[in-house]
Amino acid sequence: MSKLFNFTNSLKKFHQEERGLEALQVVMIIAVAAIIMLLIKNNYEKIRDWMVKLVGQVVAFDKFN
Repeated sequence: MSKLFNFTNSLKKFHQEERGLEALQVVMIIAVAAIIMLLIKNNYEKIRDWMVKLVGQVVAFDKFN
């Protein structure tokens, strides 16, 4: 029974521990930013064409108003 008690205590301590959380959050943000940059790099032509089309629509809409 003491092994189970020690295990549950260890789990509670691990769950309440926040020391490494900030570093983990920074790493996660950097990872997401890197993935977004890779997606933009690999699809730059499509993204550029889409943005040019959107800007053209906004400018055309502005001319009529």
